[in-house]
Amino acid sequence: MSKENTVRAGDRAYTKVGRNLVEVVVVDRIDSTWKVKSHTGRTFYARAVQTADGKPVTAFARADGAAPSAKAATPAATPAKKSAAAPKTSAPPSPKAVPQKGLGLLSAAAAVLERAGEAMSVKAMIEGAKASGLWTPGAGKTPEQTLYSAIIREIKDKGDASRFRKEGRGRFAFAL
Repeated sequence: MSKENTVRAGDRAYTKVGRNLVEVVVVDRIDSTWKVKSHTGRTFYARAVQTADGKPVTAFARADGAAPSAKAATPAATPAKKSAAAPKTSAPPSPKAVPQKGLGLLSAAAAVLERAGEAMSVKAMIEGAKASGLWTPGAGKTPEQTLYSAIIREIKDKGDASRFRKEGRGRFAFAL
């Protein structure tokens, strides 16, 4: 049993709450569950806790020095297997190793407008993005409406820093 996988009452650890990883303070270990306290002061039970580097905590040392029972020292089997097999704790792959995926519709439209050098309709931008292989349609049935609203939203939110400029009814140009 390594020292880094052992926690004491009062030590900080991390546990999953829903899809989120939450920092908690370990209070106690009862059978195969951990009694922990969140930063909000709420005390709850967790099936597994882990260290800051993502390693599962396997042992608990009581603050009063009493030896934990053998049943309390055994880790929960299911979470330990998940975290050992999950590559999520490793460093993310370099951008070169990630398979190239098409651009998002908004970025593809900006690239099409930049290449064209003139104002275009939303439908023409989508056709240009498909033809040049920058974007592949998904399951959505109304990409024209989606792109139009995304462009309008970017112009509204970013103002002069937007990649798009409205040139007339339903026509946009590359602004940068």
